[in-house]
Amino acid sequence: MIEECLTTISLLEAVPLRSADLYDSATERMINHVNRDLAKRPDIKELIGHNPWPIVELHNLHHVHFMLMVFRLNSFELLVRTLPWFYRVNHLRNFSYDYFPVMLQSWKIAIQKNIAEGDTGQIVAVYDWMSGHHETMIQLSRNEDTLGFSLPVETDGMQQIFSALLLKGDRQGCLKLVEETVNTPDELRHFYDHVVKNALYTVGALWERNELSVAEEHLATAIIGRIMSALYLRFIGTTQTKGKAIVSAAPNEFHEVGARMVADILELDGWDVNYLDVNTSTEELVALLKQQKPFILALAVATAFNLKKAKMVIETIKNIPELSTIRILVGGFAFSNLPRFWQELAADGYAANLADVTAQCNTWWQHNLELR
Repeated sequence: MIEECLTTISLLEAVPLRSADLYDSATERMINHVNRDLAKRPDIKELIGHNPWPIVELHNLHHVHFMLMVFRLNSFELLVRTLPWFYRVNHLRNFSYDYFPVMLQSWKIAIQKNIAEGDTGQIVAVYDWMSGHHETMIQLSRNEDTLGFSLPVETDGMQQIFSALLLKGDRQGCLKLVEETVNTPDELRHFYDHVVKNALYTVGALWERNELSVAEEHLATAIIGRIMSALYLRFIGTTQTKGKAIVSAAPNEFHEVGARMVADILELDGWDVNYLDVNTSTEELVALLKQQKPFILALAVATAFNLKKAKMVIETIKNIPELSTIRILVGGFAFSNLPRFWQELAADGYAANLADVTAQCNTWWQHNLELR
């Protein structure tokens, strides 16, 4: 079914750059229109499942930026693979399926009122496609195989125990388990790439199913962060035999565990690593790159909504002559259904897991040595 959607949407014309620019400039006016239009509906509370109104406003803000990214990147695949997830997450939070066509119709009217008619054709065609595939999106949202968000399969005892302790909020239990089982670099790599990664996917999937609150999700992430800090102190001091690497999450990205794992594993592999905290601005990142001149920048993107930010960062870096030789590696959950999408961002490479991170970075480093 997903392939059929990809086939039909590929028949649409790409949105011209001028139209995307006009859509961008009309963002605030369109959001205000949709917010007002939806708010005055007598059935709006039923449509949004009696959720707080600010959630709708946040949806509209995310919607306009996401659609702009689809238009600018000319990636209808990104739209097709993300839309079922949007349906699923919000329906599990009591939004009626009837909300989605109403919302899309409101956006279509906002576009037609705020952008000149001659520049709306291809954009409106995309909205018509989404409205016309409403029933298909409902079906896809119920099929976890098409989303990449299903609960991962537990493959060993440690994964099962750690996930169970984490979901109970048992920090001491998690720490004790790790202290007893993670004592070598290889055990740390296995713990990160199999146990922690699996636990994070479990937490994320439960949150999406509305079986875990935001507070519980934040608690689980905080516990993992504290455990990683304890482990880092145990393995700190690895001899640095390779070049400098800077590891960061994309701007506006607040999911930091993946980036921290990458930083730790690269340092363990002999790289001179600096890890930046979440939501580092492009300006701050560029200033640090100019100062430190790293060989590699590893950029983590956890959510599809931040792919646009990642692309802007990469373009900015590539356009600065003194930074143009930095190898940029991307990865993160945002690429789960779009493993080739890194090419659209103009990155130099992509890593699906920690083993890929070290392999790709070492390949680049070896090639650099051979050229000397």
